[in-house]
Amino acid sequence: MKILLVDPKRLNLETYLIIPNLGLAYLATALRRSGHEPFICNAARDSIKPEKVADIASENNFDVVGITIFTPFFNSSAVYAQEIRRKYPRARIVAGGPHAIFEPKEILNKMPEVDYVACGEGEETFPLLLAELEKKETPDASALSAISNLCYREGGETRLTKRELIDDIRPLDLPAWDLHDPKKFSLYPNGIFTKKNKVAPLITTRGCPYSCRFCAAGVAMGKKLRHRDPDSIVDEMTLLKKDHDIHEIQIMDDNFAADAKFAMKVCETIIRRNTDVVWGCPPGIRIDCISDELISAMKRAGCYSTSLGIESGSQRVLNLMKKRINLNEVPEKIAILKKHGIRSTGLFILGYPGETVKEMRETINLSLKLDINRVNFFTFTPFPGSEIYDELKEAGKLDNLDYDELYIHNLGYCDDSIPEKDLIKLQRNSHFRFYLRPKIMLGIAREIHSFTQLKIIFQRAFRIIFPKKRERGPSVP
Repeated sequence: MKILLVDPKRLNLETYLIIPNLGLAYLATALRRSGHEPFICNAARDSIKPEKVADIASENNFDVVGITIFTPFFNSSAVYAQEIRRKYPRARIVAGGPHAIFEPKEILNKMPEVDYVACGEGEETFPLLLAELEKKETPDASALSAISNLCYREGGETRLTKRELIDDIRPLDLPAWDLHDPKKFSLYPNGIFTKKNKVAPLITTRGCPYSCRFCAAGVAMGKKLRHRDPDSIVDEMTLLKKDHDIHEIQIMDDNFAADAKFAMKVCETIIRRNTDVVWGCPPGIRIDCISDELISAMKRAGCYSTSLGIESGSQRVLNLMKKRINLNEVPEKIAILKKHGIRSTGLFILGYPGETVKEMRETINLSLKLDINRVNFFTFTPFPGSEIYDELKEAGKLDNLDYDELYIHNLGYCDDSIPEKDLIKLQRNSHFRFYLRPKIMLGIAREIHSFTQLKIIFQRAFRIIFPKKRERGPSVP
């Protein structure tokens, strides 16, 4: 079967952090292995409108169209599904992606154009669904019920099969990078400060054993940490460098250092095989996972940068978050990174439910005391799948939640402890106070390699400081 996999563009607002969708690349490989012909449509990267994607599906006679749904893209994804159904009625439409894991029934209830929802890791679910669609245009419910991680309609009701994760991800083949050329993406897809211009993402593990209340990673990929084979990881690095001229890797694990022994093996394999690439960890590593031995190995293996999920300058708020780190350890852990010459970016949250304005100011003050290179202050976002999201929803505090606003540097939710305008002002001033210091500005100047990079720095800084008001487009009721 011919399968079109769509990564939708977020409508009505420019997006600039567009990275290759690894989920689609892994899925494309699994579909090929099952004898299908997958194609990836990077609508987000190439700004392809919904009606054009529908034309692509129709003119090329695709049998099935898969649409990735991220929570902030929910309404936009619905428009893509509507246009595909309108222009190409015979297509079977399957939704997947992070939002599909957390709210599969919502997708079927609010998007009548979608036929099925793959609500888990798609490498096994999607091929099994296609096998049933090849047998029969509308498979029997008994056949569908045997497929894990699937949501479908039966007799006017939505049915959800059991949730199962792939127990061992080591046998998975490499992502289909030939369908998803990383060179065609932004020079700075996941942040402005890179060592090399040609960058690609990569994962070494799936899963997160931690229970931070604001995060849904453990729900999406399970609490069990599942590892790739270190040689396979380096094989992918080598392929990206040789076939796609990639010279920097961004490891997108939820926490690369969660299993220190495995992280050491990855570093040792990179060193042993003399893999000449530099790399960083944009999503970050936990403070309590940092050790001199591990950071030394990471540096020798080519790591030059990592983010740190510090989150708050208040131990009380960290405890509310179930972050389980000790603020007293933060300076000494950062000192280890500094010792080995690895740049660090502190990640902080302002406006967490129950947090006071005084505690928000403590967070800002902590960032000014720490010996870190950069910061990012995010306002709290209640993402589906997280423990705090469920709590707020149960309390009726998310009745007017707009998925479109749950995007980086948008204010999607504001707690009762502070007015919205004050929280926005606090976030803006926090960036000003951190970056408008001679030491930080000089450090940033040293990391600028081109006029293009300087231009992008100003553009993104302007968007953060003066966010453009979103034009409201069609939304799903």
